[in-house]
Amino acid sequence: MGYLTVWFLTVVIEFIIIWLMVRDRPWLLLFYSVVINSLTLPIATYSYINLLSNIYLIEISVIIAESVALMFLLKIKYPKAILISAVANTATALVGYLLSII
Repeated sequence: MGYLTVWFLTVVIEFIIIWLMVRDRPWLLLFYSVVINSLTLPIATYSYINLLSNIYLIEISVIIAESVALMFLLKIKYPKAILISAVANTATALVGYLLSII
């Protein structure tokens, strides 16, 4: 699967989860999903391939980074931001895993 396909799936899946958990301004949430994942996905991919092949540490780092971004962008408290980020990234990691074994 190509990088753009992975990026697109990540943006869409995470947008849907963010929207389901926030239920406000869908176009703005889609924009945030595009921006956040355009920053974190390349860094996570590079890190996994070249630095540390531990998917768990990479995903935890992404969850933390994205939760901070969500907290500031959505103006929400950190516990809600980390919950949203954890659910969204767990979902995309599971989809990625399922697609890799098909």
